[in-house]
Amino acid sequence: MDLSQSHVIAVTNQKGGVGKTTSTINIAQALSALGHSVLVIDLDPQGNATQGLGLRLDQLTVSAAELFRDPKVADEAGIYAGNGLDLIPATPLLANVEREMIAITNSELRLATRLRRLRAKYQFILIDNAPGFGPLMNSALNASDSVLVPVDSSYFGLAGIQKLMSEMEIIREGYNPCLSVLGFLLTLFDTTRMSDEIRDELKSAFGDLVLKNVIRRSVKLREAPAFGRTIFQHAPGSTGACDYLQATQEILARLASRSEATAPRLSLVSSTQGVANV
Repeated sequence: MDLSQSHVIAVTNQKGGVGKTTSTINIAQALSALGHSVLVIDLDPQGNATQGLGLRLDQLTVSAAELFRDPKVADEAGIYAGNGLDLIPATPLLANVEREMIAITNSELRLATRLRRLRAKYQFILIDNAPGFGPLMNSALNASDSVLVPVDSSYFGLAGIQKLMSEMEIIREGYNPCLSVLGFLLTLFDTTRMSDEIRDELKSAFGDLVLKNVIRRSVKLREAPAFGRTIFQHAPGSTGACDYLQATQEILARLASRSEATAPRLSLVSSTQGVANV
C-alpha cells in the first residue's frame, strides 16, 4: 500500500469479546497521533465504538443507520468531526436497518459506494463490526481493502476464524476480489500457558499474518471506554497504550512493505459535531 493513498480496514471476528471495538478506536487514535487522517465507522448497533469515543447515543441526529437506509443523505451529515479522528456513529436503529437490507437489492454495496467518495478525505478508514455475519458485515467486507482480526488468548480464541476466511472468499469471488487479511492481532494476552498455546496455534495456521506485537490484558484498557476515551487519553503511559502504539506501527510497516512488494516494475511485457476528547 502507498501510505499516501486511502486504506479501508474492517476490524472483525464473529466471536464476541475479543477486543474488536477496543482495537478499532485505539488503533485509530494511534494512527491519528502519528499524523494520519482517520475515520472510524461504527457498524455495531450497540454503539460501543461511538460511546468509546465520547458520544452519547441519545444525542445523535444522523448515524450509520440513516446513511444505509437513504442513499440521498449526504455523507457529511453522518460524520462527527474530531481533531484528526472522525466518526460515523451507530445507534440501536442500525439493527432494524440491517433487517430491512435483506429485501433491498444491492444494499450490501451502499457502504462501498459512500466510501469511494470518502477515500479522498481520509488516509485510513476503520470499520468496527458486531460479532456474527449478516448484511452489515458483508457491507464492511465489500467496502474494505483488508481485514484485521483480533483474537483473544483463550480456548475459544480461534473459534469462527475459518468461517470468516470462507466468508472473505465469497466476497473475493464477488464484488471485492482484492480483499485481503491484514493480520491477526492477539488481545487479552497474559503470561499463562494458554496464551502461548493460542499464539503458537495461530502462527502454525497463518504464519506471518500473525502480528508480532500483542495486546496485553490491562485494567486501564477496560476502564477507558467508561470515560468515553481511548487508552491514549485515559492512560497514555500504560501498557495498553504502549501495546496499541507498537501494533499500529507494525501495521503501518506491513502496509508499506506490501506496497513495495506490489510496486510496478519494468517488464518486457507490457459535521460539525465534535467527538469528545478525540
